Amino acid sequence: MSVPQNLIALLFLRAAPQDLPYSPSLTVKLVATYIFSGIVVLQSTLNPDDLIQNLLLGLLIQWGFTFIVLGLLNHEARFHQTFGAIMGIGALFNFLSWPIMALLGDATADDSVKATLSLLFLMLISWEVLVKAHIYKNALEMKMVSAMALSFSLLFITIALSKLIFPAEVAG
Repeated sequence: MSVPQNLIALLFLRAAPQDLPYSPSLTVKLVATYIFSGIVVLQSTLNPDDLIQNLLLGLLIQWGFTFIVLGLLNHEARFHQTFGAIMGIGALFNFLSWPIMALLGDATADDSVKATLSLLFLMLISWEVLVKAHIYKNALEMKMVSAMALSFSLLFITIALSKLIFPAEVAG
């Protein structure tokens, strides 16, 4: 399968990070795709000056978290495939959330529509947590419960550090 096919299979829990080729250059391409997708999506909700900072912070947190967890559990050799999978999946979820974020950022949208979209966005985030848990489960050869704990930890660390470093940057 090609890389896009593997990422889509990962999206539906039908592939694992080891199905991606071991390639540092592929990892860089997936990081670039993640950054591009983040710029496209976040431009409707963040101030332009803060957009890159927020993206880089999210990227750094995901890189550091994955690097540390793989290192602590002696799976350093799986870093490129695991991090590449995390970035590729992150880009896919960014693009999936794009129409939702655009409508949520629209000041003229009806409140009932925004409430429905917020619920849909929460469902997307939940799905992303599940997919990232699936990636960690396979990369670290662990039970899904432990992988879910890692995935939720990554989500909470990202939210907490983002709020701590950039406390009020969401455009209104």
